[in-house]
Amino acid sequence: MTLDPRLLIDTLGVIAIRLDDALCIVEIWGEDDALAPGDDIRETMPVLYGLEDELAGADVDLTMPFIQTGRNNDEPVSLSIRRDPASGALWLLRRDVSAESEIHRQLVQNHNSLSLAQAQLVKARDEAQEADRTKTAFLANVSHELRTPLHVIIGGASILSRTGPKRVEADEVIEYAADIHESGILLLQLVDDLIDLSRSETGDLTLYEEPCDLCAIASGIVSLCRDLPEARGSRVEAVLPGEAVGLTGDARRIKQVLLNLISNALKAVAGRTEAAVTVTVDPAGPRLIVADNGPGMTEEDLAIARKPFGQPRAAVRAKGAGLGLAIVHRLTDLHGGTLVIETAPNQGLKAIVTFDPARARSGREGY
Repeated sequence: MTLDPRLLIDTLGVIAIRLDDALCIVEIWGEDDALAPGDDIRETMPVLYGLEDELAGADVDLTMPFIQTGRNNDEPVSLSIRRDPASGALWLLRRDVSAESEIHRQLVQNHNSLSLAQAQLVKARDEAQEADRTKTAFLANVSHELRTPLHVIIGGASILSRTGPKRVEADEVIEYAADIHESGILLLQLVDDLIDLSRSETGDLTLYEEPCDLCAIASGIVSLCRDLPEARGSRVEAVLPGEAVGLTGDARRIKQVLLNLISNALKAVAGRTEAAVTVTVDPAGPRLIVADNGPGMTEEDLAIARKPFGQPRAAVRAKGAGLGLAIVHRLTDLHGGTLVIETAPNQGLKAIVTFDPARARSGREGY
């Protein structure tokens, strides 16, 4: 049966091109201003280069459902190359598939949009679940931390307010007042930590930067920590260079970073023989190192401890509301620094705070 190109043009919108053995155009059925008899079809459709032997066969039957043609490769077409068994003529049938290409493009775009939306929904779901877990952890951990000092304050105040024969003696008044005062300080510290954490997450926590000396800060905080109740029986040391280590930063926030790290270390070494916490100021750059010889932590426990309200399974480090390390992270980030923690079970823990080198100041500069 002889191929009738007119039928293809009228019913399918196909352009039929008859080629000779050299793949040059002999005749064109349909409208195409870019083609003319005598043209080498490969110049218009480079995809045919390398197929000369295959197209020279007697039973050519080749289909290319989607290729790009045109000067700018912006014309999507479908090609079908057949040899007419009756006449032996080689016909190339080209059909414009721009509409199908646009539909395909829109389908791909919609699929990508749906995939992105699904990924965002999954992320939002995971964030919501994490927020719910964080809220649960907050209620479980912080409620105890709030109740303990409040019970002491309320109970002590109730006892002190007694009148009549059951009123407390003068020496007991001093003792109860001291308990109330200490519990009030603990309660205030917890509230301050919660406020700082909230401000850091909303971007409202700002630094009041000034020239400061890390050695002076470390020396002062170490002296302060030696008087903390959890420091009893522990050795707290400061290893400082011979000259000042200057830094531009918020001195109060740096003290808070160091105080939280030392406090965590003291809780870890409490009750251990030869308990020691060492604070080192690196003379080579603005860096603070707090190391202890406590029980250390596993990687899983450390990952928990880094999160707000995180309480590791290791009971010795599970004291407090679990805010100290999270706040240290936030304050270090605000100073353009990094917090690296090196630890392993029964190997102690070393926290290394490295500040942005651009904040370093010469030790000869005034503070």
